[in-house]
Amino acid sequence: MFRKSRRPLAMVAAGVAITLALAGCSTAPAATQSTVTGPTTINFWSWNPDEGTSKPYIDAFEASHPNIKVKMRFIQYSDYVNTTQLALQSGSGPDVFGLQVGALTKQFAPLAEDLTPAISKQLGDDWKTKLTATDQLAVDGKQVALPWMITGGGLVWANQTLVDSLKLTVPTTYEELKSFCAEVKKAKKYCIVQGAKDSWQNIDVYQAIINQVSPGTFYKAMAGKADFSSPEFVKAFEIWESFFSDGIFQEGALGATAYPDANDAFHKGGAALMINGTWQNADTTKTRLSQYTKTYGDSFDKNTVFMPYFFPKVTNGGATGTLFGGPDVGFAVSSASKAKDAAETFVTWLTANAEGQKIMAQTVQQPALSSVALDLTDVMTPQQVTALQAQGPALKGMIGQREIQNADVKTALGDALSAVASGQQSPTQAAASVQKAIAAAK
Repeated sequence: MFRKSRRPLAMVAAGVAITLALAGCSTAPAATQSTVTGPTTINFWSWNPDEGTSKPYIDAFEASHPNIKVKMRFIQYSDYVNTTQLALQSGSGPDVFGLQVGALTKQFAPLAEDLTPAISKQLGDDWKTKLTATDQLAVDGKQVALPWMITGGGLVWANQTLVDSLKLTVPTTYEELKSFCAEVKKAKKYCIVQGAKDSWQNIDVYQAIINQVSPGTFYKAMAGKADFSSPEFVKAFEIWESFFSDGIFQEGALGATAYPDANDAFHKGGAALMINGTWQNADTTKTRLSQYTKTYGDSFDKNTVFMPYFFPKVTNGGATGTLFGGPDVGFAVSSASKAKDAAETFVTWLTANAEGQKIMAQTVQQPALSSVALDLTDVMTPQQVTALQAQGPALKGMIGQREIQNADVKTALGDALSAVASGQQSPTQAAASVQKAIAAAK
């Protein structure tokens, strides 16, 4: 099924068994410690998981904590922030709620309980060594939320079945990428389908680029310790611009959303590549492919192989294999909750208990509890297993966090990327506009 002439970029450790546990640590307690004695119901709001994917967690938690019932409310992310914030402020909100790292954690910090005592009780005083990237969900020393799963950006996903049918190999350099795209387009398919209407996906691509141009400088600039208008950032904008001018992204990319537009086009076989992160890992499993058959109909081939690769080398001197990210979702407890003990028990079970985290591992998402490794039994092919295994060291050594702390800076970068892509700003002007926002945020 796979081209013998080329090895996936993600397979940097082919033939070597690599544990996906991010750091050695002791095993978590078998059950969360709770003082809940009577029947209690807690309200749980999030955009991830949804009603379906939350069921295995809730069922398992309620089975081991019969005095606590969990009532789940799924809210689409486009409505989640405003709906949840208003409800929490009015005292009618959830007991437990989901958070992203960055601006959202900072925004919700005043409405959340400090989870340091709860997690210390669960894992001990050295809990920070047992959970991954907890600092990204802390604000001014307050542990606003606890990480649930760990994800990294900096990957390109291939519809390997389509690529193989075209007798092509996934490119490793920018020159190869241009030739690859020319051949894909001859077949009337998109090369890289990009949801460029969504700034988050554009920022992911820019981070992948700048991390090759000048590793680590992006995060220094976000902290006010480097100038975003300097030449390396301008060069990264120039490379970003070339993805449009060289036809790497599809026509009309600026009008397409990541979900559902680009995502559906990719999974339906309309595109060879899509830029996404490790949060897409479930695409390697038989379970997810069966779900796609229901989503997309009988025309979807449930034997399609989706393969993760590290972002190709797009600049001289650049290197592949670098991921950026941290907690994809964290869970917080409302400071206004009338069932804080039950809510904290649920949060620590989801994030710091082996039983809850093993359910996460079965979905091929990296658990936050570093003693729990991915469960790869449902992955379709040995090649995919090796590719997923190679993500472990990259996740452990991530170069920086994916989310931008300041909302205004995040907006400025997203706007600048759109302006360069549409020809409304030069790369130099775009870099200067982001630096202006960083300076204003101090």
